[in-house]
Amino acid sequence: MIAEARHVAHSLPDQCQGLATLAGAFQLDHAQRRLPRHEVIVHDAGVLERAGDARAEFEEMAVVHTDQALRDFERFVLPGLRGADARVIDRLSATYVEGYSPESDAREPFLAPALHVFGRQDHVVGYEDGLALADHYPRGSFVVLDGTGHNPHLERPQLVGALIRDWLGRVDRHRPCD
Repeated sequence: MIAEARHVAHSLPDQCQGLATLAGAFQLDHAQRRLPRHEVIVHDAGVLERAGDARAEFEEMAVVHTDQALRDFERFVLPGLRGADARVIDRLSATYVEGYSPESDAREPFLAPALHVFGRQDHVVGYEDGLALADHYPRGSFVVLDGTGHNPHLERPQLVGALIRDWLGRVDRHRPCD
């Protein structure tokens, strides 16, 4: 969905006052992504034991094993993982790499305020592919947070919240050039 948000922003720049992505995939082809290895930064065996039937999904995704990270994962991530229709996911995945890169298709850079938040330990989409496009977002903040994986909003919620509040303020003050 990140590519779609970037596509809308580039296709309708006069109507789009800003763009924010959170752990966004900038390289759609999984085989081409530059990914760090899965690395757990905060490990607590007790948290994994308390995870119960969510342990496998939590352990696969999380790089911060704390009680709060587990509670947030169970509340905000696990329902989506378990409720997803596997047939639909398979159908989407079959054509996912045929997507496009809005940045390469766009004639102009995106001039409104942008925020792109990545986890340094995100072994799902990584961060390097997004950083490679920083010049295309001259008003963009590209933030790579150490100690986070694919769920930076759960693993570093205060910092991600502050970044989003800052971005919203920049969007509010943004006045496109006429």
